[in-house]
Amino acid sequence: MTDLWVLNETGERVGFESLWQEKPILIFFMRNIGCGICRQTLLNLRDYDQAFKDAGWQIVVLMMGNLELVSRFRSMYNIPFPIYVDQSLQVYDYFEIVEGSWLQVLSPQVLMRQAKLLVGGMELLNGAGSMRRLGGAAAINRAGQIVYHHVANPIYRYPEWSSVLQTLQQTN
Repeated sequence: MTDLWVLNETGERVGFESLWQEKPILIFFMRNIGCGICRQTLLNLRDYDQAFKDAGWQIVVLMMGNLELVSRFRSMYNIPFPIYVDQSLQVYDYFEIVEGSWLQVLSPQVLMRQAKLLVGGMELLNGAGSMRRLGGAAAINRAGQIVYHHVANPIYRYPEWSSVLQTLQQTN
């Protein structure tokens, strides 16, 4: 992982390994921010922020796209944790958060979930990056070991954050 890097919110290049030097991290791999399912999943994770902190874990978000999207996204959704941009998608690839098929991101089940969120008030957003890139989550302890890994395939199959928290509490 030594060659991997991301951009922080000010546009500085940051070595990926530096992210867990102070605390272990749970990384939320954001799909295209136009995906309402993924945004709702992130908002659910936001509600667990304090519980993860209490357990000694820091949440970070990794996004495709650019810094302008990060700023807009942070203010729209009041995201309390750091957001990083992986423009080259090297970290996504490292964690096998890969391109899915169109069926995985636009199946009838996905479209019905997206429509339900829109009817419920989720805003339409234009995203950046691939529409077919999957999302997921991974946790890395301070020793740099991956202690949790999940790829959301299809895109609505994110884990329950309470079960992720329970799993991570058992790794400490």
